[in-house]
Amino acid sequence: MVFPWLAVATGLGAAATAYSGYQAAQSARKQAESARAATAESRRRAQAELAQMQKDSAAQQRQFTLQIEQAQAATRQQGEAAAASLAQGERAAGAARAASNLAIHRSQLSAAIARQGQQTNVKKATRSKRATPAHMRTKLSIDSGLGGGGEAGTGASGLGGNVG
Repeated sequence: MVFPWLAVATGLGAAATAYSGYQAAQSARKQAESARAATAESRRRAQAELAQMQKDSAAQQRQFTLQIEQAQAATRQQGEAAAASLAQGERAAGAARAASNLAIHRSQLSAAIARQGQQTNVKKATRSKRATPAHMRTKLSIDSGLGGGGEAGTGASGLGGNVG
């Protein structure tokens, strides 16, 4: 009767082996389940980090765009201020030139008025007319000999200097 004990021992050994295999399978299932849970948690954390990085990147992009727009607006304002300043300078220079020209003109005018005041009123010398016969003779009367007087130009015939 050794055999029944052997069968029972073999059965118990097989049962122990089967139970040990069952326990190993259960442990493997638990490890696989915890590995799946760890993987899922790791994936969730990675996705959360990625979403946060995308959110931060979008915020940085908005901030960068805002800074660029502010710099462009400041540059535009500085350009407009420079143009306005230049235009004002040109207007001021034009006004200064006009005032200078006016002052020069007034100075020249007052100098001309002063010169006219200092000058004496001198009449232009006019030719006096004398009504003497000697003065009233013309070249024709002298040449024709009709002018009277025995002056040069009259020949022996008394008809003038051209005849005779």
